[in-house]
Amino acid sequence: MSRRLTFLLAVMVVLIYFSLIVFMLRPLQGAKSYYGNNLINHLGLRETPRVNWCKQLHRRSPPSPNVVALVSYPGSGNTWLRYLLQQVTGIVTGSVYMDYGLRMHGFPAENVTDGSVLVVKTHEAPPIEVDKFKAAILLIRNPRDAILADFNRLHKGHIGTAPKSAFKKSNKYKNSDWSTYVFNQLSTWETLHRLWLKRFLGPVHIVFYEILVRDTRKTLQEILNFLNHTVTEDDMNCAVANREGIYRRKKKYHDFEPFSPEMYSAINKVRYRVLRLVSDFRKKQNYTGLYHR
Repeated sequence: MSRRLTFLLAVMVVLIYFSLIVFMLRPLQGAKSYYGNNLINHLGLRETPRVNWCKQLHRRSPPSPNVVALVSYPGSGNTWLRYLLQQVTGIVTGSVYMDYGLRMHGFPAENVTDGSVLVVKTHEAPPIEVDKFKAAILLIRNPRDAILADFNRLHKGHIGTAPKSAFKKSNKYKNSDWSTYVFNQLSTWETLHRLWLKRFLGPVHIVFYEILVRDTRKTLQEILNFLNHTVTEDDMNCAVANREGIYRRKKKYHDFEPFSPEMYSAINKVRYRVLRLVSDFRKKQNYTGLYHR
């Protein structure tokens, strides 16, 4: 084999290797449902979506001695709320996870859990370490929508949509039997909220996803009040003007109902129990929504 041919083969291997790395670092979702024709350049290559930040992102300096958890069941809008908080404050948000796709697309503090970040994303139960989090923001979404959103994430990433065929029995993904998945996740959804409302000892600010969508400005301001963080009116106006970003899943099916009457019955019962917990929690805590560091 000539040196020239050996060199060309080596170059091809290197190019394939780095192409795979770039592809793996873009798991916001599947290519077909996200990168539509408007995001394909003239060379036929996928273009990375850009985020227009209201201000340059930075870490807190010096770091705050208190770490605040941003808690939610997966699929409840945690990433979108992180995006809104970064827009309005300019301070990066952290996570107990390392999502390389998010790290490459606007969340440089993935896997950072100290006081240099504004809040720390988690889908876990309250930690055993009492001092891990001093306070928590609990983001609650209707379990019907949250479970569906997380099922979509499992199949097509953060903002993709699972194909209709995924709602049928399949062995490709763990827990992909749709009916089994729904009832298992309903239990997980209820348990997560119950533990944070009953076991966590620090202040908890409750945010309903549906209210965040309906009145973003007021809900964001209430969160900032809880965090004892002040922003200007221009900051808020900019965040609200850029509220959509690239982190919200667009509805793909408008004539498709994956939930059975039995599922809806179970969903309503679980949702009602958690809403009762929220009501009892607020009465017990003499709820004001303020967290003083």
